[in-house]
Amino acid sequence: MAFQTSCAAAGGINCPPDIVADGEGRELVQHGSALFPIACYAEDVKSYSVAWHWHEEFEFILAVKGPLTVDVNKTQLVLRTGQGVFINSGVLHAVEQAESGNALLHSGVFHPRLVGGMDTIFWQKRIRPLLQPGAPAFFLLDSGTAWQREALACLQDAWQVVADEPPDYENEARYRLTTVLRLLGAQCEEGGVKVSQQEQIAAERMKQMLRFVEEHYAEELTVERIAACVALSESACLRSFRQLLGITPIQYVKQFRVEKAAELLRSTRLRTGEIGAECGFADGSYFIKTFRELKHCTPKEYRQRFEAQ
Repeated sequence: MAFQTSCAAAGGINCPPDIVADGEGRELVQHGSALFPIACYAEDVKSYSVAWHWHEEFEFILAVKGPLTVDVNKTQLVLRTGQGVFINSGVLHAVEQAESGNALLHSGVFHPRLVGGMDTIFWQKRIRPLLQPGAPAFFLLDSGTAWQREALACLQDAWQVVADEPPDYENEARYRLTTVLRLLGAQCEEGGVKVSQQEQIAAERMKQMLRFVEEHYAEELTVERIAACVALSESACLRSFRQLLGITPIQYVKQFRVEKAAELLRSTRLRTGEIGAECGFADGSYFIKTFRELKHCTPKEYRQRFEAQ
């Protein structure tokens, strides 16, 4: 999977990178550096979308100006201005492109080792509670609740110091993120919403089906083929996609093919018809129609938009 988006940010804030994923949909792009594994992004959601993927890092998304839509596992979250979401490690998620309006988001992706390695007390006390089986997939954060308000403030402060890079900003960011993990870990210990073993199995099975689509997207794909890769019936496959992603398997195939086409439009000079065929669209008119449906512009307009930046 690969995407590129526009951004207008300064300091240590980055444009969201192309999302390169392995066969299971796990993102392979390194966020930040080996010594300081965090990267923060600012984005106008009008031009921004990220299809379903997952990564080992934690991620937080803050609605600077809402509403904006974030999908996490089988839940669709609509974040209003001032709200945020903290997404746990290994969790499937996506950000939807807005059809209208000018929603803005701040996001950060950081590896747990930024707070402390596995041989440290920080890992045992702050990270381990979030990585244990059954821990929540995400935490919706709203300023109306005291601990969530504190978490939101710490996340925005962490984002800002990474953006501004003042003296000792690495320690400042780490301190604030450690505070957030303390707050979230306390919710796990107090018996918040847990993920059942059945839900964990369903999520792992979904990752396998996404892997199959990503390996065979250029071929003719049916619900039967996708279901067979994990020994499910067609009806069970449809139910799994609807419950976890909120879409059908074929809708996911269309989305994935369009994102691959968008990547080729940005990075190559191939003709539109060639790109459509390479991405699994046998009919050129259907490719243009599907692309416009998901990206709100034609492939030609999309390419021109990025050439003008």
